[in-house]
Amino acid sequence: MSARHRAPTKRPPGSEAAHPRSDLPARRAMSRIALPFFVIGCALCALAATADVTQAVRTLWIVAAIVCAVTAVIAWIDLMVIARRMRAERTGPTRDR
Repeated sequence: MSARHRAPTKRPPGSEAAHPRSDLPARRAMSRIALPFFVIGCALCALAATADVTQAVRTLWIVAAIVCAVTAVIAWIDLMVIARRMRAERTGPTRDR
C-alpha cells in the first residue's frame, strides 16, 4: 500500500468542529449511575473506617471515602451542567452581544 492511499494520521489544522458537542443523554446516564454508586461507596468506606482499629487501615478507608465523595460531587455537578445544556438546546440558540 502506497503512502497516497493511507488514511491521514492527524487532522489538518482548522478541521475541528466550531462547537463540539458531547452525547448528553449518555453522559446523563453515566452520571445517574455513578452518583448513587459513589454515595453508597462513600458511606460504606466511612463505616469501614470506624470499624477498623489499625491506624494505617483506618487512614486508607478515610482516603477511599474522600475519593468516593469527591467523585459523587463531580457526578452531581455534571448532572447540573447537563440539565442546563439540555434546557438550552430545547429553547434554541441565544444571541450574544
